Amino acid sequence: MPSHVMMIAGETSGDALGADLMQALGRRQSDIMVTGIGGSKMIDEGLASIFPMSEIAVMGFREILPRLPQLFKRVDEAVAHALATEPDVMVLIDSPEFNHRVARRVKAKRPEAKIICYVAPHVWAWRRGRARKMKNYFDAVMAFLPFEPDVFAANDGPPCHFVGHPIIERLERLGPLPDFKKKYRLKAQEVPLAVLPGSRVNEVNELVPVFGQVLQHLDRRIDNLRPIIPLVPHMADKVREKTAHWPGQPIYIENEVDKLAAFAASRAALASSGTATMELALAGLPTVVAYNMGLIGDLLVRFMPVPSVVLVNLILDAPAMPEFLQDRCDAAEIAPVLLRMLDDDSVNDYYRNMLGGFRAAVCQAGEKPADRAAAITLSVI
Repeated sequence: MPSHVMMIAGETSGDALGADLMQALGRRQSDIMVTGIGGSKMIDEGLASIFPMSEIAVMGFREILPRLPQLFKRVDEAVAHALATEPDVMVLIDSPEFNHRVARRVKAKRPEAKIICYVAPHVWAWRRGRARKMKNYFDAVMAFLPFEPDVFAANDGPPCHFVGHPIIERLERLGPLPDFKKKYRLKAQEVPLAVLPGSRVNEVNELVPVFGQVLQHLDRRIDNLRPIIPLVPHMADKVREKTAHWPGQPIYIENEVDKLAAFAASRAALASSGTATMELALAGLPTVVAYNMGLIGDLLVRFMPVPSVVLVNLILDAPAMPEFLQDRCDAAEIAPVLLRMLDDDSVNDYYRNMLGGFRAAVCQAGEKPADRAAAITLSVI
């Protein structure tokens, strides 16, 4: 009888993780049956989703609130499927607002159920007590960050396993990078600076004016500064409009391959906090991080039990990316630090050397993250 794995993914990134895990499970065991909820990538791997993933792919209080009745109904359906089919193991991928409710309900009705949390919630950043609570309804956690197993252990959480970060595998799939300077006709004397003002409306509204002021400071000190701005589709028009007046005739990048090529070609970067900082670290690009989340950010920064909000710094346990948060997200403070990165070879080399160990820190030697996740999944059965 084939092993039955139930998976739930609630958003696009989780769907990609689920599809990779399905492939990895198939490589290890040919008679695997996967049911549950997923998107197009998991469906392409053979999943018959019990309802469309889009019905639970909601984020933010304003979006969730009017859809609460429908979301609770979908939780009911997911729980009913798990109880009716009794899978050998459940792998619940990210989306904690939905998946943790499912896990609690299934464990309450069927205590012997084996349930894995894939993508550890950031208990290291806030609400560490969640780790102990998760022990009641998760048998294991599969984490992307190397320090997360220690955090879960210190807070009496379920067994937590570092599988490696899938970002490396995702970037490697993009293949060889083009010669960015040749493709975009950069002149030899131009100084390319990658600028990433965020992917959300509030980030762009807050950071674009500050980043523009930073560039004005730098433009007075550095000849031929050339901003390079990667765009995300849903914010492309807004970012173009807000940055069109920036000095240096910005170059706009609209695909992943050219973005990574831009990182490889740039002298330094100015970025909001987020996943992009990990991509910049993998490129070894000296980066200044700036972010302002208003009052909520003040509270988070004040009470977070960690010394940095930048994952790269936490993983390396070093200030590899200078960060300017909240009231320090100010052009007068940022510009001198970024100027030294751009203008001083020894400073630039210093930060490149600090970032040199990042790839090894987020990558487990040998197997890919999905293969490690598959091995843990099957070991729980």
